[in-house]
Amino acid sequence: MNTTANVDAMTAILRQISLDWNRTISYGRSYLAIFFAYAPGVTCLMAATGSTLDSVAGAVIGGAASGFLMLNITLFSYEQMNNHHWMNGIVPINRNHQILGRFAFLIVCDLVAGLEVAVSIACAGIIMHEPVKVTDAIGFAAMTVLTLVLLNAIVQPFLYRFSPYRAMAAIILSIGVIVGTVIGLRKALPEFEKTVEQLAEAISRHQAIALAAFLIIDVLALAFSSKISLHIYGSKDI
Repeated sequence: MNTTANVDAMTAILRQISLDWNRTISYGRSYLAIFFAYAPGVTCLMAATGSTLDSVAGAVIGGAASGFLMLNITLFSYEQMNNHHWMNGIVPINRNHQILGRFAFLIVCDLVAGLEVAVSIACAGIIMHEPVKVTDAIGFAAMTVLTLVLLNAIVQPFLYRFSPYRAMAAIILSIGVIVGTVIGLRKALPEFEKTVEQLAEAISRHQAIALAAFLIIDVLALAFSSKISLHIYGSKDI
């Protein structure tokens, strides 16, 4: 009985992943080609015009993180603009599996983003004649994936609670509050900036431990986010 239930659950999650994939390619395969070519293209351009490898790495990680985060928001926007969210009430996938399938699809996208970052940085290193260590490329990729997973976990309840536009407003407001808090801490606590620099240095020295800690944070964030998202989504009429 449990085996059958597990198989049914996996089938439902795979159906949701398939639905999200169809929503992603609804704008056309040319859109996807441009989307995936953007980060490597900009990275190679920066490398060819004299940028440092550190600045290139920062740019491609930031670009990939923001781009793939927008992909998540695009899925909800597509549902709203096309009234496709009404279909969620009749497709043979319960709400719990819809949420788990959406998270699974996003994690796959996050892994693709990490691979794209690693390839982009490696290509930039070749152009700049500064070969990138495999361990460094893997570290950049892992940081990208873990950052995206955490960001998606944070924004997901907003997207289930509000329309994509209101969710964006709430997210931007939250970012503003965080930035304002950091600025306030810098002014109120003279040692704050020095502490942040020491923390960044410690992370760079113990990268494996930092990534393991980040992974634990991500797992906890996913569990909490999925529970909150199900609570919000389960109380909605669709």
